[in-house]
Amino acid sequence: MNQSGRLTTLLVSLVFVVFSAAGAYGQCTTQFASQPSPPGGDDIYIDDSLPSGASVSSGSLNWDTGQYATGSQSFYLQGSGTQTVEISDLSQFHKFGSGKAVLYVLIDECDTTAEIKVTYETAYRKAAVYWGSNSIGAEAGIIQFSRGSLPSSGVWTRFEVGIGSPLSIRGQNLTKIKFQIYGGHVWFDHIGTDGAGCTPSTASQPSIPGGATVWIDDSLPSGASMSYGDAWTSQAASGSVSFAYPYFGQTATGVVRVDDLNQSTSSGDDLFTYVMPTGCETLKELKVTWYAGSSSGCIWYGTNTPAPSLGGESSCTFMGSTVPTADTWSRLEIPAATIGLDGATITGFKVENIGSQVWVDYVGNQP
Repeated sequence: MNQSGRLTTLLVSLVFVVFSAAGAYGQCTTQFASQPSPPGGDDIYIDDSLPSGASVSSGSLNWDTGQYATGSQSFYLQGSGTQTVEISDLSQFHKFGSGKAVLYVLIDECDTTAEIKVTYETAYRKAAVYWGSNSIGAEAGIIQFSRGSLPSSGVWTRFEVGIGSPLSIRGQNLTKIKFQIYGGHVWFDHIGTDGAGCTPSTASQPSIPGGATVWIDDSLPSGASMSYGDAWTSQAASGSVSFAYPYFGQTATGVVRVDDLNQSTSSGDDLFTYVMPTGCETLKELKVTWYAGSSSGCIWYGTNTPAPSLGGESSCTFMGSTVPTADTWSRLEIPAATIGLDGATITGFKVENIGSQVWVDYVGNQP
């Protein structure tokens, strides 16, 4: 072959290599992903914007009008290693029942990720769920659950996570949500719940007889302390505040307990409290205990079978298998003498339940 022929062959070879390399490096182009059709009834709190009052507490919230599952934009995380955005100052109620938290994700087919992780936080619970590898790892104080493999890239995928299990945030307000990926490029959109479930009714305030000495109504007396439970403004038998323990499931025990009382009573007095179980869950057993120093007396309602039960029922006065009416304030009253506390100085008070969430209010003694 002459020199001209060799040059021609070399040029053709170089052109082939250049075009092959260009093809190899330019073969992946991120496409616009078709929008999905979410089922009706979703209750969405992040879609195109954050809800009123919410703020970004960690990372950057990057909006993108080039990809969206619903509305006109989504937000994304992108980069190597762990990428995070955390949204705080939320107040999103998650209903009782069998509802699910939902979100849509889109993995870039040209820049895939190893893991997607979402952390849900309320005042009482921190739980994370992740898909793919556990590259990000667990955080102290946060329980996490694997949800299996990552979905296909290039298409919007709906994630559904049980509000009851594994999140255990039924009946609670979501205050923070954190999105994380491990490497790659992922869009997030249409974040909320499937709308299923039950929102507690606000019970009407009862007619309360006069003449009582009231220990607890809207606040605790001076010197007293609450070891279990919190103040709630969503329900009240009197005033504007009652006390309740968050709901963690049908077999979990809910407790409202006040210690360090110093409430004198007279012989012949009754002891009373008002309670209101939500109708969103089925109350199985309820027990009320009064303490007088090292002594105590108690009453209970419902059934202690099947297990679990509150325990100690044999030392309490059984008030019947019918539990207090749901979504209604009920006055529970017993002569102090019946439970061995006639004329005692009451130093503590406790309401326990299994199966539901129970609000407690207006506690005292009645001549």
